[in-house]
Amino acid sequence: MLFITEVVAHFHPVLVHLPIGILLLAILFHWLSTKEKYAGLSTAIPIAYLAGSITALLSCITGYLLSGSGEYDETTLNLHQWMGILVAFVSATGYLFSRTKNYSQLKWVSIALLILLTVTGHLGGTLTHGEGYLWKGSSESKKDSTAGTKLIANAQEAIVYKDIIQPMLQQKCYNCHAATKQKGGLRLDSEEWIIKGGKNGKVLVAGSIDSSEVYKRIILDPIEEKHMPPKGKSQLTEQERVLLQWWIASGADFAKKSKEIAQTSAIKTALSALEKTEIVASKRTDVPDVEIAKASETILESLRKKSVTVFEISANSNWLSANFVNCTKWDADIEKNMSSLKDQLIWLKIPGAQLQESSWKTIAALTNLRRLSAEHSSITDKDLEQLNSLNQLQYLNLVDTKITAKGLLQLKANTNITNLFLSRTGIGAQEFNTLKLKFPKAVIDTGGYNVPFIATDTQQLHPKEK
Repeated sequence: MLFITEVVAHFHPVLVHLPIGILLLAILFHWLSTKEKYAGLSTAIPIAYLAGSITALLSCITGYLLSGSGEYDETTLNLHQWMGILVAFVSATGYLFSRTKNYSQLKWVSIALLILLTVTGHLGGTLTHGEGYLWKGSSESKKDSTAGTKLIANAQEAIVYKDIIQPMLQQKCYNCHAATKQKGGLRLDSEEWIIKGGKNGKVLVAGSIDSSEVYKRIILDPIEEKHMPPKGKSQLTEQERVLLQWWIASGADFAKKSKEIAQTSAIKTALSALEKTEIVASKRTDVPDVEIAKASETILESLRKKSVTVFEISANSNWLSANFVNCTKWDADIEKNMSSLKDQLIWLKIPGAQLQESSWKTIAALTNLRRLSAEHSSITDKDLEQLNSLNQLQYLNLVDTKITAKGLLQLKANTNITNLFLSRTGIGAQEFNTLKLKFPKAVIDTGGYNVPFIATDTQQLHPKEK
């Protein structure tokens, strides 16, 4: 029974649009019918009001069932519910007046309905999309949306949570996890709510990124349903991800300053970057700001049949991302199809790929590529030499590969590289200093995170318990 109730409740977003359209049409018919030219529309008015009142009632029922999820602000939700009930009642009244041809009273009904539909729709949009969704396109809203992204004068003196982590959450998470809406029963807009977690339990475990759901969801592949933020929403940058990881791994303290927490060279670089530039959430440098011709659907389908996950970066863009995580064989057909996508493909993920030299040449021909994830792959210094042609490349993941510092330095002419992941490679500890000089704009992740010892994380067992 509970399953059936949940299924019915999920029809609310579908049903709720019907009374809006039908009742607006009823109002339009009524106003037009006052003119002699459109007097014939009067016969359709009762039907429109009847259909509108019935669908409004169904929307109220499904909306009531959906409200039990506990994901929404109670005050806004209650107001939205009562406005919806008024819409159903007034539209039924409109049906009675239209049947009796009481057009003088129907005029006031139509005005009241127009106001009610606007208010109810706005409240519904607020619950779904967050506060102020109607004016998000205005300049004032754009200003508000980046309010949390400020230039930090001294990153080492900054309070990590208040000055770095909270603004990040505000931009990327508050639409779904704040006062107005709590998807999954989770709020992230204060220390108290973050610690409390959501309906499935804690999302933050101090000192453990592996146990912190708030971080695990972020690093999931964007094609995964549980990836956060959802596909189509503004995603965390690599710099933001690294800083969030550092904060959680070091104990997720809400009061400490940066200088009070142990830092790797990668973290120091990321903190320094906060002093140099403002991070504007709406502007992604790894997605070109120009458009490109749409890729052939035949080619895309051919790749998908070979278990390659390929999709457009966003709904209004033809730029593509390809993920080979489920593809076990890179054959001639794949190379041909990849070559055909050299203009559109900007993100490529080939974890664990064991490729021949010809395949790396195919990748080197993808000159618009901005992100390349080749962790655990067979890439060598010789293959890296071919990647010199990728002068737009910004993100390069070479974790657990055989590349050396000498091989990586072949890419030093690429001044666009901002993120390098180089743990478990053939690069020696002393060589990272040289790489930092040759790639001054890059945040270099060397792995080997130094997580502070927390006494409460350790339990001594009695000999008999071992």
